[in-house]
Amino acid sequence: MRRLLLGLFHASEAWTIPDEEVERLRLDFPDLEITRARSKENLEAAIPEAEILFSWAPGEANVARARNLRWLHAPAAGIGAYLTPSVTKRKILLTNSRGVHAVPIAEHTLGVLVALARQLRTAIADQIQDGLERERWFEGPGRPRELYGRTLGLFGYGAIGREVARRALAFGMRVIAVRRHPERPSAWEPDLLRALGLPEEEPRIDAVMGPGDLDRMLEASDAVVVAAALTPETQGVFDAAAFGRMKRGAWFVNVARGKIVRERDLVAALRMGSIGAAALDVFETEPLPRESELYTLDNVILTPHISGNSIGFWPRAMALFRANLRRDAAGLPLLNQVDIERGY
Repeated sequence: MRRLLLGLFHASEAWTIPDEEVERLRLDFPDLEITRARSKENLEAAIPEAEILFSWAPGEANVARARNLRWLHAPAAGIGAYLTPSVTKRKILLTNSRGVHAVPIAEHTLGVLVALARQLRTAIADQIQDGLERERWFEGPGRPRELYGRTLGLFGYGAIGREVARRALAFGMRVIAVRRHPERPSAWEPDLLRALGLPEEEPRIDAVMGPGDLDRMLEASDAVVVAAALTPETQGVFDAAAFGRMKRGAWFVNVARGKIVRERDLVAALRMGSIGAAALDVFETEPLPRESELYTLDNVILTPHISGNSIGFWPRAMALFRANLRRDAAGLPLLNQVDIERGY
């Protein structure tokens, strides 16, 4: 009998596995001995016997004590916190939830792009402040714009970038992307797409370029969306030089990882007007410190790292995990295996 430990507890209800999902696992997989940890203490007590661990980052101390652990599954796409010495040294099989967040993050991205184009931040401010001229934001440079016909540049073209592109094309945007290996065709396992409920058809974007073409992408884009993994190569890529390459007045959206961006340089670009506006869901330090200058800028939309959150998260996350449990039982390769050396 396989031993599964669920370490999916969190201060937020949104990131705590629902009871019904645990019960469905018990019904669908009678061969599993399932232990559900509801606290740090529960996790520490149960981890020595776990063979499979589905958990938020358990930490090196716990993994070092997990003498029977052979497979660790992360409920997120980013796995930096999972690459502990014990995981790398013992070569524990690590899988992630790449693709689970693609739909909500893509919808969030198009939502903030529409909000920037239609000046909704200013409209809402007028709505809640008495005595202001309701339509002042319809004049001068503040007049609403259209997404139609504009060029969207994607930095990162994985599951999230793919779904952002699909929706941007529906708005009539031209889409170009930078990815690590543009020479390789996108290779999505049909089983993974089916588990996540994502379409197999590839969006028909205009160009896929390599990292060496980043400047070309920045110069051509009316809006830039960061949707890449945080790696040594991507950390700090968006600095003063990168913002200087962007079209004056272009929009900047980050739904990936805060450390890909040098926030001080972004603030300077926003203050100077070289970047027209930004929508940020992730930050170099989280939660974003109250003293951050970003709070003082009226051309910025801030959300607290929630672009991947929706009521669809757990159904998708568990559909992927169930697919992998079936593959594990059949001795098949698991979906979303992480290359520990590359870090994604």
